[in-house]
Amino acid sequence: MRIGVIGLGVIAPYFLRAIEDDEHLTLTAVCDRNEAKLADFSDDSGVATYTDHRELLASGLVDAVVLTLPNAVHAEVAADALRAGVHVCCEKPMTVHLADAHELMALARQSGRTLFTAFHRRYNRNVAALRLGVGDPTAIERLVCRYSERIEEHTGSEAWYLDQDLGGGGCVIDNGPNALDAVRTIVGELELIDATIGDVRRGVEFCAELELRSASGVPVTVELDWALPSGEVKDITVYGKDGSVRSADMLAGFPGFKSSLDHEYAAIMADFRHVVSLGDAYTDAGPDIVALVEQAYAIARRKEPRLRMPSKRPTVARLVKLLFHRRDERGMTMSPWLSRCVRQGELHELVTTTDQPSRPGDRVDAVGFLGFAEFATATVVQRGDVVVCNGQRIGTVAGFDECHWPNHYNILIDTERVLTAEDLNLQVGDPLQFLETVR
Repeated sequence: MRIGVIGLGVIAPYFLRAIEDDEHLTLTAVCDRNEAKLADFSDDSGVATYTDHRELLASGLVDAVVLTLPNAVHAEVAADALRAGVHVCCEKPMTVHLADAHELMALARQSGRTLFTAFHRRYNRNVAALRLGVGDPTAIERLVCRYSERIEEHTGSEAWYLDQDLGGGGCVIDNGPNALDAVRTIVGELELIDATIGDVRRGVEFCAELELRSASGVPVTVELDWALPSGEVKDITVYGKDGSVRSADMLAGFPGFKSSLDHEYAAIMADFRHVVSLGDAYTDAGPDIVALVEQAYAIARRKEPRLRMPSKRPTVARLVKLLFHRRDERGMTMSPWLSRCVRQGELHELVTTTDQPSRPGDRVDAVGFLGFAEFATATVVQRGDVVVCNGQRIGTVAGFDECHWPNHYNILIDTERVLTAEDLNLQVGDPLQFLETVR
């Protein structure tokens, strides 16, 4: 099979070595818009060089191409290759948007050519050993995958990884596909349940947590991080229903930086050759992973919390009136608001409860009264804020009751037991801090 490589960035060397080492493959052409990257391919190397992928595809020199390009241009270049009658091995993700992935799959069927996504971690020998060791996925209680690195160490001069328009996002669309695909080879089809992103810089997230479930009901957690101080953590841990714990460290046995990649990319090219031979019998998993990534962004970007990102300054309020009574049937009602704006100088009542109200309209009966506090600065008090007085954690804000509004809010505080001012030895003038919870 005559192979062309389009894009000579940081991943291309792994493909080039895999092609060179495979006796069934011949590198016949390369393409990059940066002419300096073509200098390594001399006139007598037998490898044609191009700065325009369309010229490479029209040359008649290739049966297939490998695409190692910014995520945002995968769809366009892959479509051009399929229309030219050329098989495509595309570095993950197949596309940024699911609609584009479906269009490419339809185009592959129409052209009679293979469209293949290169998920290299599925070929990791330690992941493969874990997959064999686990056997029946219904025996799994839960699975956790960690995929952490310092992105700047891995991308070199490839600035597009940190460009939202070119990359489509951050760690979710870059590391996420490999982690999700590797997990999928162990537990089967995945359904996304929840997603949270954080440490967002110019629209690019540097950390994320994805919660998923397999078709057989196995809970799956995928933790992604681009901001690890040093080194890498890339592993999968399977907790069995029988109490067993099995793990696969993707880097174990590969002491050199990124040295685990060589055997994985060799396997990619061998598998690509194989699926090309299957023709219409092969269906790529690329769109399924694109769908999970797209769903993750849809959920995470709608949510207010961001991991590792404070969103407000700490707030201080001073007690101006202490209260000491408690009630068992107070009949307060949770308001529908998760947060309330508070003006400088406003007074609001602080009420502890063990009822754990969580939904609008929840009745709150078991309460203790701490007192009234004056807010020193304008702020936003929100559900989940930790309330601290004199270094002692009192509880977390559960929400608000508005039975005395517009005079004041009752700020409801979840506590392990009902507390009043006397239980905490509070004094008039004591400062209370409302601290945002940041994970």
